[in-house]
Amino acid sequence: MTDHAHPDVAAHDAAHDAAHHGHDNSPEAIKKEVRRYMLVFGALLVLTVITVAVSQLHLPTGQAVALALFIAAIKGSLVAGFFMHLISERKFVLYVLVLTAFFFGVLMWGPWHQRHNAAEVYPGYEKGAVEGSSAAPGGGEDHH
Repeated sequence: MTDHAHPDVAAHDAAHDAAHHGHDNSPEAIKKEVRRYMLVFGALLVLTVITVAVSQLHLPTGQAVALALFIAAIKGSLVAGFFMHLISERKFVLYVLVLTAFFFGVLMWGPWHQRHNAAEVYPGYEKGAVEGSSAAPGGGEDHH
């Protein structure tokens, strides 16, 4: 008789596989997962109602946008974390976040650096940018 034919060893192997691979298909585990999804769904519904309610407050535009973005960020985090299973991928998500922040910094630094260098290399660059708002010769005046 092999080790896997014994019920205790088979149960141990199943528990070991579930613990190491994250897949537990027992009825209790499935009920727990369904409950978690339903709670997240309920939170998304509540946040949607809050979003609609906030839109009825007629806040100043800046405050309304900031509040809407805050609520949307929470909702997006719930969807990404639970429905897309990213909550268990913390190391990868952190790596992507750092990489995104790095490239955002590069994109923000580029135009600033170009403008700074142009002011040093081309005398009058800043003066022309402030005085002449139009690219047309003569400062944007109509010469017909």
